[in-house]
Amino acid sequence: MQANHLIQSSPHQVFITKTIHMRAGYIDDFHAHPWHQIIFPLSGLLQSSIENRSVIVPHNAMLYIPADTVHKSVSVTDTQFLAMYLNPKSGVNYGVEAKSCLVTPFLKALILLLFNRSTQALPPENLIHLLTVLRDQIDTAGQYAIPLLIPRDKRLKAIFDQLTAQPDVKFSLNEWAKHVGASERTLSRLCAKEFDQSFSLWRQNVRLVLSLQLLSTPRTIQDIALELGYASDSAYIYAFKKLFHHTPSKYRHSLLNHGQDLTQLVAEGRIDEEMIDKEVLDEGINKRM
Repeated sequence: MQANHLIQSSPHQVFITKTIHMRAGYIDDFHAHPWHQIIFPLSGLLQSSIENRSVIVPHNAMLYIPADTVHKSVSVTDTQFLAMYLNPKSGVNYGVEAKSCLVTPFLKALILLLFNRSTQALPPENLIHLLTVLRDQIDTAGQYAIPLLIPRDKRLKAIFDQLTAQPDVKFSLNEWAKHVGASERTLSRLCAKEFDQSFSLWRQNVRLVLSLQLLSTPRTIQDIALELGYASDSAYIYAFKKLFHHTPSKYRHSLLNHGQDLTQLVAEGRIDEEMIDKEVLDEGINKRM
């Protein structure tokens, strides 16, 4: 059952939970929920667009989306995530700003606890106490910004689309300018205006974020570096560590490959399977609005 149908059928609950499995490449087009939402990937990579900016949410992070905020999600890889919908009338002030943040072990344990049948059977006042702790944990959690800013300007968007399809393109700024019918100065000014960074840094960030998907494959670091257009794997490793504060290998092994899937959590008794609504979204686009 879709989230908004669940919300409509349970208007007096303080929160609702469900699990969602999005196949690689699935697009959940622009939509909004009347309740606040928390997205917590168990595995995979999710790219969410909110207010003309996009963030990548891996399984060591979560995304808080305020009620009535229009957003769009794209599964970069096969992605399985927990979704919580928080009633804005519950008395807990969750805030009005979207936030992508790191998930501490305590915050993860709290989210899993709220998916547990015995927890959901507690009196509403007890649940409010737990949700207040959840709110406080989100407020104090460190920001986790992995930018993949989608340009508004059509000339930059044309470059973005080509880089996404072919990240090893080695055009200079002058060649890109000729390719999209603009001057070098115009492209530089647009990057500064839209992203507050130089054209070369924006282009590098696009490549690095795209590499997150490649790191979920068995390809070697050297192969990934070459596919992205880097002259050497050491150049890629240096740039990756500067943006993500981890080497690609550490990110791959410590952050991507150590996730837990839903089957494992159910087997461990940390989530009660019969208490959550499950939805599998196959390839394609879900037109919402």
